[in-house]
Amino acid sequence: MITADSNVFVYLYDDQEPEKRATAELVVRALAERRTMLALQVVGEVQNVLRRKFKAPNWKAAQVGYNLLQTFETFAYSRDAVDRALGQLSAGHRSYWDALLLASADEAGCTVLLTEDMGDGERLGNVEIVNPFAKGGGLSARAGELLEA
Repeated sequence: MITADSNVFVYLYDDQEPEKRATAELVVRALAERRTMLALQVVGEVQNVLRRKFKAPNWKAAQVGYNLLQTFETFAYSRDAVDRALGQLSAGHRSYWDALLLASADEAGCTVLLTEDMGDGERLGNVEIVNPFAKGGGLSARAGELLEA
């Protein structure tokens, strides 16, 4: 099962990055059609970025969060996921929030995390990190393979 990080959803609202916005639209549409799962952490991160970076009013950021909750099944993090994230942080491997997202996605049975914020091709547990954005623009080859399968 594929899930996505907050940056994929944030690009839906970024007028400064039209190519990434178009790719994010394609990715989110494919994920919604597949009825994939989304971390509750991502819902919180998206509304936070919309308010802070894009200066969206609270009601609009909240509506985006509600829309994500309506569109996707969700998963939360557990005590074990927090423990794994702290271990990754203390070892200097990842930020706490990135490690927490990966650990909770792993627990939820996700095998792929689409994100541009972590090392493309790396793994944590059973979760492969895939950057959906190709360097020259558009959808990356690996993301295309996964979303077409």
